[in-house]
Amino acid sequence: MKFRNAILITLLLLSLPAAVMSSNLNEIIKGVVKHAHTGESIPGVHVQSEHGTSGTITDKNGLFELQIEEADSYLTVSHIGFSGKRIPLSEVCSCHGKLEIALVPVQFRGEELLITADRNQMQHSGIYGSSKTRSVEDHMSGISGLDMVTRANMAKDPVIRGLRDGRVNVLIDGMRLTPACVDGMDPATAYVETDNLQSIEIGRGFENGTGKQTAPGGSVNFSMVRPSLNSGFRASAETGYQSVSRQQFYQGSLSHGEENWAFRLSGTFRDAGDLQPGGGGRIDGSGFRKGNVMASVLYEASPSHRFNLRYIGDFAGKIGYPSMIMDTRRADAHIGGLEHAWSNPFTGVHSITTNLYINRVEHWMDDYDRDVGDREVMRNMYMPMYGETVTSGFTSELSASRSDHLFNLSLEGFRIDAFADMVMEHTDPSVRDMYLVNLGDVVQQNLIFSGSHTWFAGSGWTFATNIRGEAGMNRLNNESARATYRAEYNGEIELEPTALAYQVGIKAKNEISSRLSAGFSLSSGTRIPDHMERYGYYIYQPLDGFFYIGNPELTPERSTQAELFTRLGSDQSRVSGSLSLWVNQMDNYIAGLRADDLFKRMQNMGRATLKGFEVDASVRLSDRWRGSGSIAYVLGTHQELEEPLPMIPPFKGHISLQRVSESVQLEGRFRWAASQNRIAEENSLETETGGYALLDLFAQVPLNRSVTMQIGMENMLNTFYIEHLSVNSMPAPGRNVNLSIQINL
Repeated sequence: MKFRNAILITLLLLSLPAAVMSSNLNEIIKGVVKHAHTGESIPGVHVQSEHGTSGTITDKNGLFELQIEEADSYLTVSHIGFSGKRIPLSEVCSCHGKLEIALVPVQFRGEELLITADRNQMQHSGIYGSSKTRSVEDHMSGISGLDMVTRANMAKDPVIRGLRDGRVNVLIDGMRLTPACVDGMDPATAYVETDNLQSIEIGRGFENGTGKQTAPGGSVNFSMVRPSLNSGFRASAETGYQSVSRQQFYQGSLSHGEENWAFRLSGTFRDAGDLQPGGGGRIDGSGFRKGNVMASVLYEASPSHRFNLRYIGDFAGKIGYPSMIMDTRRADAHIGGLEHAWSNPFTGVHSITTNLYINRVEHWMDDYDRDVGDREVMRNMYMPMYGETVTSGFTSELSASRSDHLFNLSLEGFRIDAFADMVMEHTDPSVRDMYLVNLGDVVQQNLIFSGSHTWFAGSGWTFATNIRGEAGMNRLNNESARATYRAEYNGEIELEPTALAYQVGIKAKNEISSRLSAGFSLSSGTRIPDHMERYGYYIYQPLDGFFYIGNPELTPERSTQAELFTRLGSDQSRVSGSLSLWVNQMDNYIAGLRADDLFKRMQNMGRATLKGFEVDASVRLSDRWRGSGSIAYVLGTHQELEEPLPMIPPFKGHISLQRVSESVQLEGRFRWAASQNRIAEENSLETETGGYALLDLFAQVPLNRSVTMQIGMENMLNTFYIEHLSVNSMPAPGRNVNLSIQINL
């Protein structure tokens, strides 16, 4: 209670108008920030005086006004995706008019994937950052504080600071996508191909200062490529091969842009065989086949109004899960949305962006290719399963500024319709089939309002506050499912619960010098239980081998978080890095309470605590050589059970050395993880895993102006190892030789 009161008092103090502050302002600088290569204006650029006495951001046209003091000698200009600048005021004042600032992009749009974590650009994305045939998970693997649950050759879902599933939001252009498989075999990452991505935006924990975050673990937002106006015709193609699964992949895209309209069409196909772990041999039945298409049309009705209509279709089949009791026969996803961007609608308002969307996912699993006569679970029974979800909704976000204050308001509403069932067919034809509803026409409806305020307060300080309110309603329509839950809870249960949730937070950062910044953040918020936690029935969880029964009367889970962070240098510095120390205390923690050797019931189970740290570092050794590294650690404890939280990633990290050149580029990478011996034994059946160390080597060679070849070898020593977050301890890939050829026209 004291913590929440402190946050509310701080919110009121930080919201006082800037007029109460006094400083000796001497001169107003006016300017515009542009793209160094295209000349286009860049909105949202941070412009700040050297000592932080004043700061602002550029508007939609890249324009800004800034008051400076006599003590200031430099302006600092920064924006994600561009190299920052430090400009002497002697040059500024000699312009006698509007200052023009040109920022150079760190990577060119459409050529290299931009990855950010907590709004900071990752300094190292690997030599294959421009490869379109590498999976999304490959590009996310180097982020400290982020891990992936591994099932087989594909379909990995993110774990952020030890949290996953409903505690992490996975979004596509801000749109929600609900998996249809009740066993979690179709995470949103399965439907996103790298070729369609502009950037991957990762938020760790409640994103203080944005007001958008609704999940205590954080978020992963896949921002899709949009067509470009006045771009003419462009085409690209890439093909490749990976030896570890004999995977072949093919990718191609075509785009065209005129003065007020543009389109882009792309497609990717993957065909993978059985996976080979370290030490030799292959894992039978671990292959897959899938295709993905994306179509996007952009129309500029006027300089202030842009519309973007997009569709993603993903179609997969024969996905083998040898570590589980079933395989995916087929998985289809249809993802569609219409976005409207309204620039400068009113004085002081930079933009209003609205997105309408509807996504449908269907998933079929069965065990017809398995020997069911000799297994421990559901012996002598085939269990074909079907699931479908439809997620529809809207988001609308307003961005505005006044003087050195930045405001964001957003409104979101979404609805999830979910159904899943299974048939239990005995191998003895004389035994009658059984039918079970896993999700009985579940409806979940949520409405979320959020707002944030960022204040460039002077003296190097930036303060941010945010607040969020959420209302949720659930309904169970299927009569069979309603009867099942009444019987399960002896008729004394509310089957149509409503819930409210909130979040408040503050963040403060101080630019101690041009090379060093530090700050802290505090937040407290609640999470409404999702439809699976409330209504999932007889849901098999492969991570611990239990069947779960939902609880419609779960109460919201509370998360209270604190973080200290510091950052040294910038993308132009010889040495740069960051350090984050964080703690997350969760009350009314939602988890399955073990009922017997097979079943768990979802319950609010007291308090759980997670704490840890992340360190990232980068060093420019010379004009051609640079190194980078990261480490991360999470410690999770369930106080109620007096044991570790299950499935917490081990202490791990990586070190890399890269040669940057216009000709041959080289990269060596060393990955490692410690053993994980802190496992849950009272309420879960978790297995210890050993540590490992892996060596990778990559090279990139431009064959001519349009053709580039990439070749690499991962796990060069063919080490046998098991990721701790691997389902049923499935072995990880062994030595993997990969080759790809990329053509850009």
